Amino acid sequence: MKLQIYRTNVSSYQNTQFLSQEKRILEEIPGVKYIQSLQDIGDEPFALISNTHTRPQEVPKNILDKTILMIHPNSGHDNIPDSFLRESNFPVVVGNPIRANAVCEYTLSCIFQHFTKIPQHQYWPSTRNWERRLLRDQRVLIIGHGHIGSLLHQSLSPLCREVISYDPKFENNEPTLINQWSDDLFDGVNILIIAASLNESSENLIGISHLKKLNPQNLIINPARAEILSEKDLTSYLLKNPKSFCFLDVFNKEPFEPGHLNEVKNLNKTAHIAGVYDRLNKDIISFEYLIIKDFLDSYEKDDITSFKNEYQDCIINLN
Repeated sequence: MKLQIYRTNVSSYQNTQFLSQEKRILEEIPGVKYIQSLQDIGDEPFALISNTHTRPQEVPKNILDKTILMIHPNSGHDNIPDSFLRESNFPVVVGNPIRANAVCEYTLSCIFQHFTKIPQHQYWPSTRNWERRLLRDQRVLIIGHGHIGSLLHQSLSPLCREVISYDPKFENNEPTLINQWSDDLFDGVNILIIAASLNESSENLIGISHLKKLNPQNLIINPARAEILSEKDLTSYLLKNPKSFCFLDVFNKEPFEPGHLNEVKNLNKTAHIAGVYDRLNKDIISFEYLIIKDFLDSYEKDDITSFKNEYQDCIINLN
């Protein structure tokens, strides 16, 4: 079978050699042709590769009509409307596994930097005191239990007093895995971590009323999406609660303007870097290669169901 590959956009962290590397590696799959110009379009079906700058409804109709697979190798997919997904008759594969470890490590680094910053001794202190709060005394709430949230839950559970995860997709409520939303989830929480995708149900999910329920001496970490936790509410809360501290990697407007939120002294800003790392571009291409190869194998066997079952945790499902 022959398949055309068309990439709609590239991201700022993808260097000038990225497209040529992507083309070279993906064309190693038998039957694959990487289209770099819309003038080179053939009659074969398409695999569409998108990113957060892509508006699927703006992709040329002559490509969408021939698309049988879409790969979105980003974690967030809020740029893909539900209406587009409902009308599409092809699987849309999201690259959540690519950045999961990196975002998990970013979040853990925030926690350890906040709670256990290592002192440097220039001389041997007679008291040998190390004033710090131990993780074993902290109550953690993780919003979202996908690839990132589940890694964080597994990592923090042995270290902290209590780790609770909320995700509406849990089939059953368990003591630490909750599928029913309640404001009581936030009661006395020391560490709040946002690890959910942005969609219609999670937009503005957390506001000032929830933050007020946290333990006064708390840590808030958001490497997910700014729209899940109102930036306005967060800023207002931090200014009024100096014992709270926040690591924020996502913003309502990106890139943020110089000096944005500099007045909030208990806030550490990073420029949407939680999922960025040295090998990211190679891992993106490797993920695309695997998806396309497995899809073609299933397609040629007329067994797309097997492909969907194998990658069910990466395929967007509105149900």
